[in-house]
Amino acid sequence: MKILTAFLLLLLFTFNLQAEPKRPFREHKVYFEGTDYELNVYKIYGRYDGNTMLIIGGIQGDEPGGFLSADLYSDLSLEKGNLIVVPRANFKSIILFNRSTEADMNRRFHIETTQLELDRVVQVIKELMSEADVFLNLHDGWGFHYPKHINWLRSPERFGQSIIVDTDMFTCDNGSTLDLKSIALKALEETNKKIDIEDYHMHYFNTKTDDPNTPFSDMRKTATYYALKNLCIPAFGIETSKNLPTTEMKILHHNYAINAFMNIYNIIPEQPQIFLANPEVNFVILKINGEPKIVSNNSTIEVKKGSIVEVAHIDSNYKRGLSCDIEGINGLNDKNLPFKVLNDTNVILRKDSQEIGKIKIQTDGKVEDEHGVFIVKVNNIKKALLNGETLTVKKGDVLTLVKYFSEHVNINPQINFKGWVPSGVNYNDGDDRGYEILIDSNFMTKYSKYGNGKVFPVIAGESKNILGQFFVRIAE
Repeated sequence: MKILTAFLLLLLFTFNLQAEPKRPFREHKVYFEGTDYELNVYKIYGRYDGNTMLIIGGIQGDEPGGFLSADLYSDLSLEKGNLIVVPRANFKSIILFNRSTEADMNRRFHIETTQLELDRVVQVIKELMSEADVFLNLHDGWGFHYPKHINWLRSPERFGQSIIVDTDMFTCDNGSTLDLKSIALKALEETNKKIDIEDYHMHYFNTKTDDPNTPFSDMRKTATYYALKNLCIPAFGIETSKNLPTTEMKILHHNYAINAFMNIYNIIPEQPQIFLANPEVNFVILKINGEPKIVSNNSTIEVKKGSIVEVAHIDSNYKRGLSCDIEGINGLNDKNLPFKVLNDTNVILRKDSQEIGKIKIQTDGKVEDEHGVFIVKVNNIKKALLNGETLTVKKGDVLTLVKYFSEHVNINPQINFKGWVPSGVNYNDGDDRGYEILIDSNFMTKYSKYGNGKVFPVIAGESKNILGQFFVRIAE
């Protein structure tokens, strides 16, 4: 029995060694890659374990002090403790340099279902919160927060230059208490020692979120309140002022506050260095019908009409915050998205919201021959269809869309049956692969080819970037 117990303990020990790499180590995961809401998450594990801090920047895209500060912490090496860093929580709003997109992401944390595309990001952030011991949400706010009213720019209503809590003291469901005020005041004391100009000092700001009479009831929808209320995590908003004279100063003040919190939670870092070089593009690698081609910035290339082009790599003096927008295609972030060139277009290159280059793509008018293939199932029997072919089915048949491929497309693109929407789905992303589509009379006639509800298009890719297409004809 003792031998068996020892053997089991050895197996458990071996499993644990395999489950986590040797410290220190780091992980980088990309969610929703190649979309407007691409989300990069960096997990940094120190040489010795300790508290885990979650740092989020860019949840509102017109606040560069926050997301550029968070960016610096993505490359830290830690002696003790762990960091989870999300520099650009709302990449689409950063590209647009807007506070919000379809909605304000920092007012979506009270919603449990996925109603908008950005809600998928919110769900990931909630999962990351569950791994953390403390949460910092970085912002740039208007004006300068001050305990008493001085003028329109400096008053208790302003958010800039503050550390925000939802309450002084919070009692969790398990009976434990979090003294947010004491922690915040300690961080403020350490932060303000480093800020030479007293008018730029940061101040304590309790929004009294739970108070029925609070003027800030909207804060109940925020990330910090969700972390506090639902996960019993001490959560703080760090706000520098949009009215500080330089972006570098905003980053510096964020860094001071983050470092103060890291010191409180005994997370020992190697300090990052602020270096804001002017963004430059060295070159871009385009794949043209699967063949890589190095293209210099601000140049023009000519391709055959119908060619499949993909922006495979942007080589720049920055590693993060890069995007490319193919005009007239998809959304704002089209990197690694194969698209069919039917007309002249431009590829706009950006670092965050700043345009840093452009590549012009011109067609010679000659159509590139494309032989894509769709794999489908009709009543669970596999069939292959070439681009442009028509599949005849009858009512009562069950159609399943499996995949699309061609020699020029090296991804497995989404396939959309125009006129059909899966039932019981909160968010329709237009990808109908894998669903069992019952051929009946419930299709949307307006999407049919001739408007009579008999022939429906099925496309690979997206409406603005169709890679291939076949038709479903419903027999009488």
